[in-house]
Amino acid sequence: MQIRWQLRQVMASREIWKGADLIRLLQERAGFEISSASMSALLNHQPSQVKWETLQALCTALSCTPNELFGVDAPGPTST
Repeated sequence: MQIRWQLRQVMASREIWKGADLIRLLQERAGFEISSASMSALLNHQPSQVKWETLQALCTALSCTPNELFGVDAPGPTST
């Protein structure tokens, strides 16, 4: 099973195209501060971990659930 980070897809579905716009939304809607470097990492890489407060802020700012931010690829059939 593979877990996918879908932040860009969630942003696009809400017509948010730039990290700077999401940083602003995080500040306005969730009172959450994040650096440009941290935002870039979230946008450009599959994170190995996400802090609880970051996840909550993203969900608040984007009006989404964690289920929307993470996708799961079911494993294919295995040969025996």
